[in-house]
Amino acid sequence: MSEVPSNGKPKPLIVAGYSSQALAGEIAAELGSRVARVTYKQFSDKEIQTTIEENVRGHEVVVVASASGDPNKQEKEARLLMRAANRAGAKQVTLLLPYMWYGRSDDIWDERNAPGLTDTIETLRAHCQSVVVADPHNAGMTREKFLDTGSPVRNCTIVHFAHPFAVQLKDLVDSGIVSKANLLLAHADAGSTKRISRSFRACMYSVLGFEGRNPDQDDWPQGLKDRDKSTGKIKVKGFSADVAGKDVVIFEDMVGSGGTACDLAGLLKDMGARSVILFATSGLFTADIKKEPLTASVERVNNSKLDAVYITDTFEHSLTDPDIHRAIEQSPIIHVVKTSPYLASIVRALHIEVAAEAGSDQNSVSAILRGTHPAQTTEGQRISIPTPRKSGSPLIKLVAGS
Repeated sequence: MSEVPSNGKPKPLIVAGYSSQALAGEIAAELGSRVARVTYKQFSDKEIQTTIEENVRGHEVVVVASASGDPNKQEKEARLLMRAANRAGAKQVTLLLPYMWYGRSDDIWDERNAPGLTDTIETLRAHCQSVVVADPHNAGMTREKFLDTGSPVRNCTIVHFAHPFAVQLKDLVDSGIVSKANLLLAHADAGSTKRISRSFRACMYSVLGFEGRNPDQDDWPQGLKDRDKSTGKIKVKGFSADVAGKDVVIFEDMVGSGGTACDLAGLLKDMGARSVILFATSGLFTADIKKEPLTASVERVNNSKLDAVYITDTFEHSLTDPDIHRAIEQSPIIHVVKTSPYLASIVRALHIEVAAEAGSDQNSVSAILRGTHPAQTTEGQRISIPTPRKSGSPLIKLVAGS
């Protein structure tokens, strides 16, 4: 496809961080654009160097950078890429963060502690004019810090994945895997209630056909947990609703070591839940104990009572932790949802040339988040596509009504 649309405005040029090359390439393909050539180097003293190997002058540049692998290295790399694009004369730099570094470091545990999220945002925002953050752990603080007085960032777009998740869930309903009548949408814990927004619920209800549900009302049940502040460990205590015979669907922003999700699934099954499915934006699959094998968290999920875990491709292990990548590929429980068409639609809306004949929602990010954008409401929409169930998945054994 041509890089210059009919209205004459060039499409944004994509620059990929090292650990986001696959996702960046897919986003570029969806936009009909391309990924700029970049060389990535690491010297013997562990210092890194990145070089954009082509002309970006006058282009709107989108730097796609995730925290897969070493977050400290990837954060530094993102700053170098944005700085290089600005020095080379880019018209505008947009930073797209599929997974936000230090997103969970959003609280002060002690008067001598400084939240890493604030420091990260203050260093990033100096080098871009627009930011897109995928499902941050603390959306309010993330937006506020990027848009602080004096910041060059003019626009901070917080993106949730209600539409890809809802399309995936509708596929399970249409396939008879889960029952719409017994579907119970749930929060993982109290923190999740802050991340699941009105537009998330509105999109979910629209795609699933829950016409009677009010998105203004958060009536979802939730897991009940305690956190030990000295260790950070979470203990599952209970659940706030009767789940007997229900297909329970839980939404989270990430899977870390998987321990809490597995414990919650075990509790729900003991309470009589028919199935337990987790949708989590980013699959980190970190080792919980230093002596654990690198893939221990994936094995933990495989051996749990979770019927399925759906993660997105926003956190990519293939280059930074190939053993984890292979373990995810081989897992019958973990399924990966492609996000490039959806994220590309966000980038397109932000960079579209608004013309007199353009539809009122063509450049509306809010419409995309609600699931009401014209590209989402047409028959056979391709912004979100369900991923096939894996061989050996417990989902295959589930038949609605059984």
